[in-house]
Amino acid sequence: MSAVVPEHFAAPPDATAERVYQRVLSISLGMLGFFLLFSTAGTAIFMFVLLLLALAAPQRFWRAVPWRDPVVVSSLLLIAYVALRTLFEEGFSAATLKATNHYHELLMLPLLYGLMRMSRRPQWFINGLLMSVLALCVLAWLAPFNINAWEFMNRRRISAGFGLAVCAFLVFEHTRLGHMPRAQGYPIAAFLAATIIFTGQGRTGQLVLLLLVGCATFRGLRGRRRLPLTLAALLLALAVAGLSPPVRERMAETWQALETTKSSLEPNSTAGRLEILHNALGVAREHWLLGTGWPEYPDALRQMSARRHGVPASVYGAISDNPHDEYLLQLGAGGLPALLLFLLWLASPMWRAWKERAAPQPWTGAVACVAVSFAVAALFNSLLLDWIEAHFYVALLAWLLARRTQD
Repeated sequence: MSAVVPEHFAAPPDATAERVYQRVLSISLGMLGFFLLFSTAGTAIFMFVLLLLALAAPQRFWRAVPWRDPVVVSSLLLIAYVALRTLFEEGFSAATLKATNHYHELLMLPLLYGLMRMSRRPQWFINGLLMSVLALCVLAWLAPFNINAWEFMNRRRISAGFGLAVCAFLVFEHTRLGHMPRAQGYPIAAFLAATIIFTGQGRTGQLVLLLLVGCATFRGLRGRRRLPLTLAALLLALAVAGLSPPVRERMAETWQALETTKSSLEPNSTAGRLEILHNALGVAREHWLLGTGWPEYPDALRQMSARRHGVPASVYGAISDNPHDEYLLQLGAGGLPALLLFLLWLASPMWRAWKERAAPQPWTGAVACVAVSFAVAALFNSLLLDWIEAHFYVALLAWLLARRTQD
């Protein structure tokens, strides 16, 4: 990846201290990128290190964060609403802190955004991330032959699928824009995509990959042939996916669950998701204005299932702490204000890309494509609540926003 020196960087008088600070910052960003999809403990450790680095240079950090940026503003508004809504309902308690902490990734955005603008080598973050996704690919291909690799990848089938799909798109974009050699970049992007299609067990990653294939094709073409060729690329991607046994297996499971009566549903992930969806829709209908509150939301789901079935424990999927749909979670737990703030946060990068579509800033469009992929994946998973997916998206969003202002 190409090196970029931020225009907002201003070296302090002590050059030796600055070199040490920059080296520690670069290493920390690289290690954060490496651990994002691999280890929650590693991610937490290096997020703490990065927080200390921000506190070590508070004035520079404050100047580096674009506090009026709509993405930053909407992020802070959403976390503030979660905290205040829970504080009003529960008072200052452990439940309030726990509910707010579930969305601490929203505070990560301005933290990482500022640090990446301060760093002389923000590309270390994406280099570390690329190393980790290549390692994940190797584990995915080894999974059928090694039980430890299979268990590791199975626990991360959603986060790994989503992460690999987004990284395949970013590698393709880096190559298309001339930041990686074609002989290196395009094969890596193809390898990541093939890993999702032929080894991935998560439908989220496969769907996001299909979406980003369309985005990459559309962004790489011009003229009247743009739409027909984008459609052709999507059809080709579907045809290739149809050759994959994991894709065919998950599609068959999905269609079977959709066509089978509820009384005869087998206890699989699709049946459980359908049960949770019905319960979440019921909670949203009854609490759409201000929500149940985040601490009470799991109980509301269980009570809704009990009202529908009588004995919730006998129904697969009746006991869940989230609806596997971020939109329904925000509406059911936080009400209409939470849903609107979440939509504002999602839409901010897309709106910026639309406004700046004529400007020579290609990374603005890339930010929007990644935001669209997160928005689509959030229909099928509570991505902002999920630890790995939320940290991955917010960190990558911060890097892309900083990259946009530096290229």
